[in-house]
Amino acid sequence: MTAPTIRPLTERFGAEITGVDAREPLAPATRDALVDAFHRHQALVMRGSVLSPHQFVAFARSFGEPDSSDTSRYHAPIDIDGFKGLRLVSNIEEGGRNKGQFGNDEMGWHQDRWTDAAPPPATMLHGVEITQAGGRTGIASLCDAYDALPADLRRQVEARTIHFPLSVNDADGALANADPDDESLFRIVPLVQVHAVTGRRFLFLGARRILAYIDTAPRISGLTREQGGALLDAIYAHVSRPDFSYVHRWQPGDILFWDNRCCMHRRESFDPAERRLLYAAPLVSSALLWNGRIPQAA
Repeated sequence: MTAPTIRPLTERFGAEITGVDAREPLAPATRDALVDAFHRHQALVMRGSVLSPHQFVAFARSFGEPDSSDTSRYHAPIDIDGFKGLRLVSNIEEGGRNKGQFGNDEMGWHQDRWTDAAPPPATMLHGVEITQAGGRTGIASLCDAYDALPADLRRQVEARTIHFPLSVNDADGALANADPDDESLFRIVPLVQVHAVTGRRFLFLGARRILAYIDTAPRISGLTREQGGALLDAIYAHVSRPDFSYVHRWQPGDILFWDNRCCMHRRESFDPAERRLLYAAPLVSSALLWNGRIPQAA
């Protein structure tokens, strides 16, 4: 068996994996090498053939259990031996119904399922139909961004909590005067967290604005809504620097796999006349990705 080849994508962050066929069951040693690379590099890219829904879900299950919650409110589910949780990220409409969700607009920086008590440790995307232009996916390392915080910004984030409305759309400002310490309305977590496997510190930002009609309005402990907004503006400006991120230009058959605990992601807009379809699998549980050994410095 040939070990996978791991090539860094940027100076700090991300790696491309070659020598692995996602259509075939992973040997334990190959899977373990990918887990180590995942923890070391935070985001992985694999190029290959377009997978069937069954093949993609089987590959995702090599690392953990994908979210099985119902997607029928967005699109007709695909039944994979009783599993109907495969996400279809797409602007395509067929027969008067959406084939997927999230359209073609720009999507701002966010982490998946940030209001969950235990957000997914990882998210996996697979390119099926790809646009000629636009639609690139950006991944940003919240570990690297924390490590490089200017001293004044670091002082402002330490020992604070971030309060996410459990209703992820506050476009009408209904929560403006709500008590941010009310746990029936807000999920409250540390703004700076420690990675369970690598021990690295990272910023947990969840989301602020994803699409034009989704404004999550998070609050920051000890600050007014306006002061917290200003601090988040400064944090997001810092995190958005190109040296903390990798921007993926899709090809059919690509798999993009990242640590949802300590990475954010975003999407560029694209021409609505172009068809785009990705399969998506947030991994909601994974003993491998939570309990893998801490990688040593190269």
